[in-house]
Amino acid sequence: MDKTQKRIFKNYIGYVLEHKKQPKSIHTFIDGLRINENTFLKYFNSFDQLEKEFWKIIFEDTISKLEAQEEYLSYSVNEKLLAFYFTWIEELKDSRNYVQYVIKKERIYELYPSGFESFKQSFELFSSCLIAEGIATREIADRMLLTDKYKYVLWYQPVSIVKFWAKDHSKDFEDTDALIEKTVNFSFDLMRSNGIDSFIDLAKFHIQHF
Repeated sequence: MDKTQKRIFKNYIGYVLEHKKQPKSIHTFIDGLRINENTFLKYFNSFDQLEKEFWKIIFEDTISKLEAQEEYLSYSVNEKLLAFYFTWIEELKDSRNYVQYVIKKERIYELYPSGFESFKQSFELFSSCLIAEGIATREIADRMLLTDKYKYVLWYQPVSIVKFWAKDHSKDFEDTDALIEKTVNFSFDLMRSNGIDSFIDLAKFHIQHF
């Protein structure tokens, strides 16, 4: 992300948090940003696309940070997914008010905020690679008719985690950390063998915090 793109994101987030809605037009928004409309359009063709790119770029920055860590390559698949969520939430912390705004404006009939669309595609590709690696290392069971569905089950993990984190007021987001660990452990138990114990543990956690 270059400086101009960062400035556009920063000013857009500031605008929607102040006004609780998108700007009326690109022209209105860029007035005062000291960029012309062509420059804005170089990065985004609409405010909806800008919102989608926010989540995609946070994802890409998370992956870049993980892959820059030498020890990450030696992690198990379970550990790689845990590392992703912890790093992802850390990347989102500077924009927590905007995350809360996005979650709050989600329509009741939506399975996840509309701005997650590009992020969803990137995450499913990432999770598919983890699943393939897990099958190769036998950390994940290769089940006829089910293996292809694993990535769809995993997709709802970041959705539920970020929604929980947006409302988490525990010290240093300790409850979010606990949710991440329980959620990942549960999913790998399901993809490995019997997930009953992890299911009970995760269910108890949700009952205590919702």
